Amino acid sequence: MLIEDLDSVKRKVDLKQLITPDIKQLVIAFDKHGYDLRIVGGAVRDLVLGKQPKDVDFATDATPDEMKTIFDAEGIKWIATGEKHGTLTALGPSTREPFEITTLRIDTEQDGRHANVSFTRSWEDDAKRRDLTYNAMSIDLKNGNLHDYFHGLDDLEAGRTQFVGDATARMQEDFLRILRLFRFSARYNHPIDSETRKAIKQNASNLKNISGERIWMEVSKILAGPNADVALKTMNETGVSAEIGLPIRDLKTLNDVKTRTSNPITLLSTQLIDGNEVDAIRARWKLANPERDLAVFLVENKYAKLDNEKLQNMIVNGAKKEFVSELSKLVGLKFDANKWNAPLFPVTGNDLISAGFKPGPELGKTLNILKQKWIESRYSLTKIDLLGYLNRLQNKTN
Repeated sequence: MLIEDLDSVKRKVDLKQLITPDIKQLVIAFDKHGYDLRIVGGAVRDLVLGKQPKDVDFATDATPDEMKTIFDAEGIKWIATGEKHGTLTALGPSTREPFEITTLRIDTEQDGRHANVSFTRSWEDDAKRRDLTYNAMSIDLKNGNLHDYFHGLDDLEAGRTQFVGDATARMQEDFLRILRLFRFSARYNHPIDSETRKAIKQNASNLKNISGERIWMEVSKILAGPNADVALKTMNETGVSAEIGLPIRDLKTLNDVKTRTSNPITLLSTQLIDGNEVDAIRARWKLANPERDLAVFLVENKYAKLDNEKLQNMIVNGAKKEFVSELSKLVGLKFDANKWNAPLFPVTGNDLISAGFKPGPELGKTLNILKQKWIESRYSLTKIDLLGYLNRLQNKTN
């Protein structure tokens, strides 16, 4: 172990719940060949906070070629999933579970969006390229030692979210880190200090160079995460929301709606006023079509006087149940659209053709008239009732 690694050890972490037979065999294999295998990234942060991580990232001081040598020598199957970036996927010897393992890296060139990397043996140099101090920690799988080069543990315990080193330098490596800072500071309810706010204001305009997909990925997590109102308020104050095209209007309603849903599109809709704003955001953030359609549906209906009956009528008229379900949560109605069995409209186009109608626009118009009559009856009119009504209607017009 290097001196830098000895100095970085802060404590031991209990890994009993995490170490599977497959992981244990991988650790033994790397150690046998003189290399370390560690957990890095968000999983370390979760473990330090006493939480079970959902995803675990692995890193090593072995190069991809050296990893291949280890795997082949120990009979471990592997896949070259991202070898150019230093990542190989090892298949667990017992279960064939995939484990992505990445070689330590340093950034050689950055343009504010992407970085060219080269491999390194230094765990500290790899940690330097991380965004936040508590995301730069690592845990040695061999002994459970927590390595913390930039006082991330101290920051977590003191309620601070800090960039690694100079805030401006970290942002300029990847300007999306501005949004990541908001997401994590909100998650842990950490205030953003004045110097970091100043750096954000100075760099916010560079977010225009970040792809819309990456912006929406972060914004959706901010909206659905804890303390989203705090994050959005600070994003507004620092000019970030304006730069990414996010209106900030009604944080009180956002908090209210968050008690009923975590759907980021529904939460986003609390801040939007019309379809034009939805389309502007779709163009900037590259929303998927279903996301855009849900946002338009919510924004166009949230100001209407709604009740459960009107929500049911929307479903009968063809609205998607999941859309209506989110609308009910948005406006605060207790209607579970997914549990409501919509009645079947008893008249079909073939029924009207049998009654003498020709296929075409007039048939569709007449079918819709009958459907609205059926809805007005609270779905009680039968096919006979509706066709009788049609006959009376035709007699009046003849």
